[in-house]
Amino acid sequence: MTSPTASQAGEAIIRRSGSDGVAASPSRPATQEVNWNLRYDIHLGATWSRFMDGLRQRKLLANSCASCSRVFVPPQAYCESCFEPTAEWLELPAEGTLEVYTVAWHGFTGGPTPPYAIGGIRLDGASTLLMHHVVGVDFDSESDPKDALPFGTRVRAVWAEERVGHVLDISHFEPAS
Repeated sequence: MTSPTASQAGEAIIRRSGSDGVAASPSRPATQEVNWNLRYDIHLGATWSRFMDGLRQRKLLANSCASCSRVFVPPQAYCESCFEPTAEWLELPAEGTLEVYTVAWHGFTGGPTPPYAIGGIRLDGASTLLMHHVVGVDFDSESDPKDALPFGTRVRAVWAEERVGHVLDISHFEPAS
């Protein structure tokens, strides 16, 4: 008995992957079910540990570069432009401007109830963007999301009642009306 070549094995996988029982082809994309249930511990290091401890205390900590004055949130150990250590720490307000986002129409375990936005938020005083959930917006699948949440919308952090030093100590951001 001979084993199939790599290309034959790949074709067999693609043929079986059509969810409606119709074989996939170059003109019909294949789908695959993927389940990522990963659990692992991450060593945060001194910079991120301080940031997470700040979140536990309802503080948004940032750090800055003495050479170029860029302010990083989340903080970084070194400036990505100057490659200088970022030693100065400051607390930023829990409000900022939504600069970019995408709408999640389908949920996932542990996430907010869809639809919601995943946005890049420039906190007041920051040079970089903090990515987080933006909820409290009435997205309608029939209309343009930019009508419900225009770019440049002011948003504010909503803190979780119980905080443990995790990025989800900020439950989400919402429009700051």
